[in-house]
Amino acid sequence: MPKGKPPKEGSVSKTTSASRTASQPGLRSNLTHYLLRDEPEADMEPDIAKCVNTAIDRLRKTFVKEINSLQDDFNKAIDDLRQSVMELAEQNSSLKERCDVLEQRVTTLEHDKTSHNSLINKQERFTRRNNIRIVGVKTTEGEDGIQLATMVLDEVGVQSCKIERAHRDGKTVSGRDRHLLVKLSFYQDKVSIMKNARRALATKDYYIVDDLTQIDLKEKRKWMKQVQELYHNDVKLRFSGGLWRSKSGKPYKFE
Repeated sequence: MPKGKPPKEGSVSKTTSASRTASQPGLRSNLTHYLLRDEPEADMEPDIAKCVNTAIDRLRKTFVKEINSLQDDFNKAIDDLRQSVMELAEQNSSLKERCDVLEQRVTTLEHDKTSHNSLINKQERFTRRNNIRIVGVKTTEGEDGIQLATMVLDEVGVQSCKIERAHRDGKTVSGRDRHLLVKLSFYQDKVSIMKNARRALATKDYYIVDDLTQIDLKEKRKWMKQVQELYHNDVKLRFSGGLWRSKSGKPYKFE
C-alpha cells in the first residue's frame, strides 16, 4: 500500500475500477491510476509525464502499424487491379485480332456477294434478251396472247416476226391490266420493235418496254427524273445493258 494517509471511504471501489481498466492500454487508464494515488503532486508529475509519453508512443506505434497495414492492403489492391488490367488488355488485343479477321471475312463475303449478284443478273438479262413487255393492253376473257401480240406488233410496223410465246405476267392489281410478256425468236426483231414502238404507238393507250431484271429496273428508275429533264433539253438517252447510255452507246455520267 502506498505511503501516506489511509484511503478514504469509497476509494476502494475507485481503485478496483481503475484496476479493471489498467489492463487496457491507453492514456486514460494510466492517468486514472496515478490520480487516485495520495502522493504529493511533485512525486506524481514525473509519473504522469512518463505515462503520457508511453501512451503517446503506444498510439504512434499503433497508428504506424495501421497505416502500414492499410498501405499493404492498398498496394495489394493496386497490384490486383494492375494484373486485371493487363489481362483485359491481352483479351482486348485478342478480340481485336479476331474482329479484324471477321471484318476481312465480311468484306470478302460482301465482295463475293456483289460479284455473284452481278453474274446472276447478267445471266438473267441474257435469258430476257429477246423479251418485250406490252403495257396497257386491255384484258379480255379467253384472249390469245400470241394473236394479241401479233396485232400490236403489226401496228408498230414489224410484220411477220416469229413469236415463241406470249402471256400475261405480273401481279394482279385492281384497275390495271397485267403486262403482256412476249418472247421473240430473233433479237433483231426486238431491236426493230424498240426503235419504232414509241413513234408508232404515240396515240395508243398501250406501249412497249424492255423486259428488265429487278436490278436493271431499279437502276433505270433511279435516274428517270434526270433523264426526263435531259430529254426536254434535247439530250436523248436510252437504257441498255443495265445503264443509261448516250447515242454513241457510252454510259452516261449523271452529275
